[in-house]
Amino acid sequence: MSKYGKSTLVGLIISISFVVGGIIATGQAKSFWNVPSAFIIIGGTVGAVVIAFPPKRLKTLVPVMKRSLKKDEFDIKEDIIALVKISEIARKSGLLTLEDCVGDYTDDPFIKKGVQLIVDGADEEQLRNLLEGSTYFMKQRHQNGAAMLSMIAATAPALGLLGTYVGLIPMLNSLDDPTTLGPMMALELVSSFYGAFIAYVIFSPMAKRLKLMSKDEESRRELLIEGLVGIQQGKNPNLIKEELLAFANIELDVSEKDEENNPFKVKEVANQL
Repeated sequence: MSKYGKSTLVGLIISISFVVGGIIATGQAKSFWNVPSAFIIIGGTVGAVVIAFPPKRLKTLVPVMKRSLKKDEFDIKEDIIALVKISEIARKSGLLTLEDCVGDYTDDPFIKKGVQLIVDGADEEQLRNLLEGSTYFMKQRHQNGAAMLSMIAATAPALGLLGTYVGLIPMLNSLDDPTTLGPMMALELVSSFYGAFIAYVIFSPMAKRLKLMSKDEESRRELLIEGLVGIQQGKNPNLIKEELLAFANIELDVSEKDEENNPFKVKEVANQL
């Protein structure tokens, strides 16, 4: 459970609980169960998504949904600390020594990739191009995942409207038989309810969160690229630190060590990004 964002799960639970609670409070909970409506909304939405996306991408739908519930897996402050320490080693012992010691300061694959490129002799332009290219393809993967959730969020309410038509047409044809009007009206309204619930309570928030997480990761990688370029250029570690702190809009107090024996005591003074 710890790998999932607490606020995300709490928000999802609150949304579903209050909607279900409202249904129960009506005293007519059974009225909200309508098999034809479920067929129209769920079946239609699944079919539309299958048509729109290739099988290779559809296989990632469940992992993408899980990803939208997880908490961020990075800490900008720790990234800055790692880059400053790596720059200190490079300054003292040379760039070639980084290959053996980078794992002592970070497990992040993007930083390790950048350090390896530096060790392999990449110049500034090559380093930027390769790392920015990696970031571009990361953004594409994230956008593809969010696109599936966004399509579900857009399709479900539209199919709710379709369900309304499905109920409305037979109802108009049966106006001479009042006993059929209630079930047909239920099909109309419940279909719209299902579509709105699926879209606005579940999939639209998931898609929004994925987009925000992708933007945060993109900003983080921009910071890491600047730090890695500074290491490649042989900049003073203090200068690298100050540049990264300004980029991230945070402050590191280097006068003391923190409780976890990090090289800096970290004090946040503003939002990280």
